[in-house]
Amino acid sequence: MIKTSTKTRILLVEDNLNLSENLKEILSLQGYEILEILEEAETALVIIEEAAPDLVLVDIKLKGNKTGIELAEELRLSMDIPIVFLTSASGSDVVNRVKHIRPEGFISKPFTTNSLVTAIELAIENHKSRSTNIYKPDKDVVSDLFIRENGWLKKIMINDIHWIKAEGTYTHIYVKGKQYTLRNTVKDLMQKLPYDQFSRIHKSFIINMKKIEAFSSTTVKIEDSEIPIGRKYYQALLKNINKLSN
Repeated sequence: MIKTSTKTRILLVEDNLNLSENLKEILSLQGYEILEILEEAETALVIIEEAAPDLVLVDIKLKGNKTGIELAEELRLSMDIPIVFLTSASGSDVVNRVKHIRPEGFISKPFTTNSLVTAIELAIENHKSRSTNIYKPDKDVVSDLFIRENGWLKKIMINDIHWIKAEGTYTHIYVKGKQYTLRNTVKDLMQKLPYDQFSRIHKSFIINMKKIEAFSSTTVKIEDSEIPIGRKYYQALLKNINKLSN
């Protein structure tokens, strides 16, 4: 049994009830604290940010419209936290699907207690040992976007983006005082953004941290605009700014 003065706090996102209860029992016996078990990803982000676990275990395949991969993408924008995927798949296919996220670990089903604990401990230690802990963009992350405007495809440099607003199935991109609207959700855009440069500061807003002119605990100022900071996002913003400055 792992003996620690402070228990490692884990949040589990798994829609298989039998498996999640089994995981909870095993991890509790091994000295971990299971904060919560979530069955779907749609509302998981807010709960995870509020609980602030030491590690998130998330199944790649979940019930509902959002996958574990999409949830992990959102977490990378808002929190500095180890992510370990649970998966029954293996091989290059699953690796290619998640490599842009760079998870701290994988746990393949079925698993043993030793393999489960080893994966969790390695994930936590690897996360701690990274010198800067900055999430590097994958080679597939692009430096520009083409956005349709008046019948033309206009090139927008990602570094020129000031902030992004999510609104249902639309994404509004603000560049140098001008707004461009895409007919897709922000999750489609997230994969193309450098994770060490853009930070989610509100459920509806993602900002380019290089464009920040000033900020308080409630507001970010970029040029003449003031963008609200959600209460649960402020500490993550501070961490992201500190990493960007190193």
